[in-house]
Amino acid sequence: MVTLLVSVVGIVVLSILYSAVFYDQSVEKTYAQLKVYMNVYSEEFRSAEYSESTAQALSEQLEGARVTFLLRAGTVIADTAAEGGLENHFEREEVQEALSGGEGYAVRQSATLRENLVYYCRAFDGSFRLQDGTQEEGALVRISVKADSGFAIFADALPTMVWFLIVDIMCCLFVAWLATSFILRPVEKLTLEAAHGGGKEVQTEYAELKPIAKMMNDMNADLHEKVEKMKEDSRIEKLILNSMEHGIVLFRDAADVILINRTARRLLDYEKNEPVPCFVNDREIASILESGENAAVVRKIGGRYYSLRFTFNEKMRVLLITDVTETTQAAQSKNDFIANVTHEMNTPLTSIRGFAELIAAGAMPPEKLEGVANTIIKQSDRLANLIRSIINFSAIDSDELPDYEVDLSELVHEAVSSFEPKIAQKGIALTLSADAGVKVMSRRERLLEIVNNLVSNAIRYNKENGTLAVTLTGGETPVLCVSDTGIGLSEEDKTRIFDRFYTVDKSHNGAGGGFGLGLAIVKKLCRRAGWKLSVESELGKGTAFRIEFCSDPNKKTS
Repeated sequence: MVTLLVSVVGIVVLSILYSAVFYDQSVEKTYAQLKVYMNVYSEEFRSAEYSESTAQALSEQLEGARVTFLLRAGTVIADTAAEGGLENHFEREEVQEALSGGEGYAVRQSATLRENLVYYCRAFDGSFRLQDGTQEEGALVRISVKADSGFAIFADALPTMVWFLIVDIMCCLFVAWLATSFILRPVEKLTLEAAHGGGKEVQTEYAELKPIAKMMNDMNADLHEKVEKMKEDSRIEKLILNSMEHGIVLFRDAADVILINRTARRLLDYEKNEPVPCFVNDREIASILESGENAAVVRKIGGRYYSLRFTFNEKMRVLLITDVTETTQAAQSKNDFIANVTHEMNTPLTSIRGFAELIAAGAMPPEKLEGVANTIIKQSDRLANLIRSIINFSAIDSDELPDYEVDLSELVHEAVSSFEPKIAQKGIALTLSADAGVKVMSRRERLLEIVNNLVSNAIRYNKENGTLAVTLTGGETPVLCVSDTGIGLSEEDKTRIFDRFYTVDKSHNGAGGGFGLGLAIVKKLCRRAGWKLSVESELGKGTAFRIEFCSDPNKKTS
């Protein structure tokens, strides 16, 4: 289209230029022709009368050219194209040039004929006889012919120019067809092949297009590599996000979730294209979202505690979900420890201080001094036992003494026999069944701690006249089982029975006599040794503790 427009404009401009050139050449030729005409006058009519008839005769001989006779003063004597007198021509251009240089030229529109004429005027010397018989010294002869204007020449050339334009348009269309068929179409084919090739190598049979094909192939290869890298990065990001134990959610509002990993989806019970339930139903969370201030809340989900931390910025909101069960339980255990130990220490200290104040004041009768002293000693022993239990529990982590082979059968018999007074006092029926020669790699004090704690708890939380069974079986994996018919454990107690300072007896009245560290020590020792500890219990019917002394470290569990 651009080529066609340029060619059309070029033809029009060239036509105008050629018309101007042709017009100038035509005027030059007319000048030469008028000179020849003037020579005819000087040869044949120089001696004739200077009159209208002479002018007419000369005009007929010059094929109808306009002839004008003038005096040097500009007065028109005769003119073949005008009837009647004409105005003085002294100021005419060709007349002025003839008077000053002997001859003059001019091209202009005639005021008489209203046509464009070329004028040639020559001055002659000598005497001229006028029609009235008088003589005049010197005269001017002017001959003029019709000349086409530049516009007329362009108008005459217009039909030819139109044909040129038609031919030009046809040529342009033909060239465009050739370009489309033999140049542009292969390029278009190459482009389509590159666009829809699905990453395949682009090929062409044209040598001129092979560099372009190579460039496209290189670009496709580079683009394919970048796309694959982006896909791999996206896959790794999703893998990392979905493998995180923490939940993460990027969102704009409750119903516009940008990104959510697998953990968060499970914990929040989120379904795609639906609002996050807790964002709408939980009033505290909804209030946090509305305020737009960073905050954190703790929620219990599926039996575990999770911290939901909300962070806000200008473009999006971020929720990080962290499992804080251990932290929460540790805090709860700490609270239990403070409540339990405070009570356990406060009771004997109060008793000791009270009796000591009475003795110091001399208000204690002598006959009661022995009983008071025994009470003070008993309460002091209780404080010492509490402190010893705490120190013993803390010392387990730093115990690096080597293990040795311990006769567990003998140790069980010895430990159980030491509890016979308490068993008899509570009327408990004891059943002891221990295979002989059962050996375990450990240390005696560790195993004695485990057996004493399990048997002590079985007695402490047993019913009056209940039963206590202690069973030890040998084999590849020795098993120790201590069961009772006591108060049993609730579901909550089962999950926390091995926590530090946790006691089933919440009254803290001293009836149980425990500090909540016995089973925690048992679990800690079993975990360090790789032994499997389990408990089975039913509330109100009794409890059974079972320890499997795994000998193969690869089979050890906790």
